[in-house]
Amino acid sequence: MSSVEQRVIEQFQEEHRQTRDKCLELSDAIEEGDLDRAETLVEEINEAAGPHFQYEEDALYPALIPFFGEEKVKELVAEHDEAIEAAETLAELTSQESLTEEERQEALRALPNIMVHVSDCDGLTVYLEKADEEVFEEIEQSMEEANSRGLTLTEYDETARPSPEEIVA
Repeated sequence: MSSVEQRVIEQFQEEHRQTRDKCLELSDAIEEGDLDRAETLVEEINEAAGPHFQYEEDALYPALIPFFGEEKVKELVAEHDEAIEAAETLAELTSQESLTEEERQEALRALPNIMVHVSDCDGLTVYLEKADEEVFEEIEQSMEEANSRGLTLTEYDETARPSPEEIVA
């Protein structure tokens, strides 16, 4: 494995680990009724997920088409849609002064839509390892550009996110 391949995979997996940990902390904060902590965690997830989703959709997902085909990649994009919707729901709920039991349950039901992305997406590295080094260079460049732009998940979704057809084109 080349150094660029190793860097890309390590960064990709580390970002998933960080999101996993924040999601688990968020679940605990919601369970405990600590909305200040929950709101902070949702903001952190929103900030971290924006660049992550951007480079996945710009470079990583297109690189997976030879392995899975266009329809599966569109399904991965649909998972992003679900994660974005969950993040928006969580942001709305955790910004409140308090939650009713129904709202607390709604927040806890939304959270797995982010968490499932972490587990499903991280497994893609097994296939990505078979890609050419040029693919890794493109992904690394996209990672750097996305991190430089620093769009939150919400900003990315509202301003720069391509359609599923553009991702697989």
